[in-house]
Amino acid sequence: MATRAIIARPATGGGFAGRYLHRDGAPDTATALLLDFVLTVCGGDVEAATRCLLDEHPNGWINLPASDGGGQCLCHHGDGLDMGLITDQTDGEGEYAYVLHPGHLEVLARTSDGWHTIRTTTWTS
Repeated sequence: MATRAIIARPATGGGFAGRYLHRDGAPDTATALLLDFVLTVCGGDVEAATRCLLDEHPNGWINLPASDGGGQCLCHHGDGLDMGLITDQTDGEGEYAYVLHPGHLEVLARTSDGWHTIRTTTWTS
């Protein structure tokens, strides 16, 4: 079974806002793919990566893009499925959230009492 997740940016006032990720959502896989995407595909430009992942593909992702190709967004491959914007207050979407901060990637896990940071990784190669 696929691990569902959320790819997000920090929200004004706290929390996060982002897009659905259907596959590749386990922490080891998603962290590696996001690091590769930010550092290799976007040349370390976190804001460009965030715009691509969240703004240019607003329906979310089946799987994440990477430097070796891949990446299927729900905009073009989802039969019109619109997952919309997902926040830390949205119920039921995603086991993990990946928040793209300017200086680091924050990995959160959903628990019975909300979202909790389980890892942070800096944007270094």
